[in-house]
Amino acid sequence: MLGPVRRFLHRRAGGDPDAELRFWLEQWEPHIRSGSLFSPGGLELSGDAEVADTYEGRRWQEARAQVQRVLREAGIDDPDFFSGRVVLEIGPGPVGLPEACGASVAMAVEPLAGRMLEAGLLLDSDAVYLTCGAEALPLLDASVDVVVARNSLDHVRDPGAVLSETARVLKPGGTLILNVDIDGEATAEEPHAFTVEDVRRLVGALQIERERVLPEPHGHVGRQLVIVAAKPADATSPSRLPAWTSP
Repeated sequence: MLGPVRRFLHRRAGGDPDAELRFWLEQWEPHIRSGSLFSPGGLELSGDAEVADTYEGRRWQEARAQVQRVLREAGIDDPDFFSGRVVLEIGPGPVGLPEACGASVAMAVEPLAGRMLEAGLLLDSDAVYLTCGAEALPLLDASVDVVVARNSLDHVRDPGAVLSETARVLKPGGTLILNVDIDGEATAEEPHAFTVEDVRRLVGALQIERERVLPEPHGHVGRQLVIVAAKPADATSPSRLPAWTSP
């Protein structure tokens, strides 16, 4: 197995990296260290009867909960959907989906990963962290089964380039799980504000198979848009998702 790759490249634009890191260091981690899980519903999603009595245990509960949260939001009923596949998450922070998803190869594009590692925020695992921007992925064409981008597209420098790269690295039949705020307001941390039409246009050549809107935004204003899209499949590499679009 590959060990974690910790490489730092300066982010040229996008969300304010210092403000983003402060959230993880000043709000997220202290909450978990205090003895609680950060996200509502985390215990139920993790499948545990009670909150772990150690910080490391709670971190892994948060990670397992995030895996199931992403699948539940996407309407994917298979809890092992990521198992044995090549999975890439864009902008995961230190939450831990790459570490806990069960992928045969788990990767994360996280420009702050070097600073998170120095701060002790990253879980010890075989997940591969790439500290470049997602606008130019150092990956071969058609090399990834699943790309996850949850609450990250409005943080990046160039959303169009990110989704173009996503389409490039996905295998035929591969899946994009995208969750992003719509109808919001641009901020220093999230410099892009999208409409539903904006996101559909950015998804581009990928085929949208599922789409739903959740009423509560990640930020302070707007709603969440969840899109599950597939790269058009060839005859030998069909999508694993049934065709479905929510009303």
